Amino acid sequence: MHDLVSLELRGVPAVGVATEPFADEAIEQAGALGMPDVCLVYVPHPVQLLSTEALQAIADSIFGRIEAALTGPDAG
Repeated sequence: MHDLVSLELRGVPAVGVATEPFADEAIEQAGALGMPDVCLVYVPHPVQLLSTEALQAIADSIFGRIEAALTGPDAG
């Protein structure tokens, strides 16, 4: 999270990805680092035991949201 906030504070658009059960922790950490409105995208939990194909499907499903956050009018 520190690197994500660091990029955003330097004007580099960034998006964090976290699993859903850790949403509150991600938001709290972003706030503690001075960036409570940092863009976060959540994926189902758990991911550590998923196959490459299942991880790719998750990545494909969130790609549009990440791309929009990085290139949209509020980026950076």
